[in-house]
Amino acid sequence: MKKEKEKETVTMPSRATMLGVPGDVARRRGLQNILVPLVCLGFMMGLGLGLLMGGFHLLPWWVGFLLLGLTFVALGGFYQSMPRRGYSYFKGARGEEMIASELSHLPSTWTIFNGLILPNGRDVDHVAVGPQGIFVIETKHWRGTVEIDQHQLLANGRALPVERSPILQVRRSVMGLAAALQMDAKEIQGMICFAGTQFVDGAQTLDEIVLCSHLQLEAYLRGRAVRFDDASLARVIATLNTLTITEGLS
Repeated sequence: MKKEKEKETVTMPSRATMLGVPGDVARRRGLQNILVPLVCLGFMMGLGLGLLMGGFHLLPWWVGFLLLGLTFVALGGFYQSMPRRGYSYFKGARGEEMIASELSHLPSTWTIFNGLILPNGRDVDHVAVGPQGIFVIETKHWRGTVEIDQHQLLANGRALPVERSPILQVRRSVMGLAAALQMDAKEIQGMICFAGTQFVDGAQTLDEIVLCSHLQLEAYLRGRAVRFDDASLARVIATLNTLTITEGLS
């Protein structure tokens, strides 16, 4: 008598809905910072060659020689700065991918918007919407260590200039999202999440902004108290679905 083998049913864990392409805006800016100068230098080189060959009778040939010389000097400077110009953006894109990977482990009651473009033109790395609330998450992928000391955010032991403050950046994103959702900004939690191991302490609050590493992000969001019911979540998600989401280079 043959025994029938029992088929094992494997139930895949339900996960958050992921929308948009993490890091797409950063990659676009990185490519723009590399390609635009190259196009301009190519135009200058072509113009210089045209002058040398007598293609433009309004200007003497030596202007073309001078223009070519300036182009080669600028090209040398660009070649030296090119790794730095592109690397920071692509590194930032990798950081956003790391954060999105952690957010994808949230339960199916969550919806994650990656690369959300607000009506005011500001782009937000991630907006996480779930029963525990609405979270604007700005990703940072810095070198060295990051810490909070005497109510200041320090990078490698130094305070950041006001114009480079990620706290101010997140506040503006929260205000923009609140305007788009027509709700009080206090109902939206701003966060800065550091990809990598730069921020070694647990989740902390600086002013009204929460700071954490990507390894602490999922646990922090899951541990928050439930604030929204299904109907409220559906309304927020429906509004966010009307906004622009980056869909990758195509």
